[in-house]
Amino acid sequence: MHCAAIMGAGLLLESCGSSMHMYKAQVNDKKIVVPLHEFPADKNMIVVRSKDMENDILLVKKDDHYNALYLQCTHEGVGLSATDKKIVCTAHGSVFDFDGNVLKEPALKPLKMFKTSVIDNSLIISLT
Repeated sequence: MHCAAIMGAGLLLESCGSSMHMYKAQVNDKKIVVPLHEFPADKNMIVVRSKDMENDILLVKKDDHYNALYLQCTHEGVGLSATDKKIVCTAHGSVFDFDGNVLKEPALKPLKMFKTSVIDNSLIISLT
């Protein structure tokens, strides 16, 4: 029992140790538009928050594309926290990488990923 509490506290502390840039957005026509200048020069990730969505989206800048990962655990639907190294579920301990793949169970399915495209210095996230 104590081990589980210690593990949960460790995940919580790790998730709190990272300060992600957050961009507040609105959903229009099932799309979210994020200006590319919102990415800090020293970071390749930002959190997108919209009052129209239950959970946030983590935008990860890759070499030639962007991943838009829905921060909802595929185990039991709990909201996730992103750190500089991974995505964690503080409720049950699942861990995901920045491609949405499961690194640690109990989650078995990868994270939901939205399609992205870049148009006129803006990143378009398609929610369909």
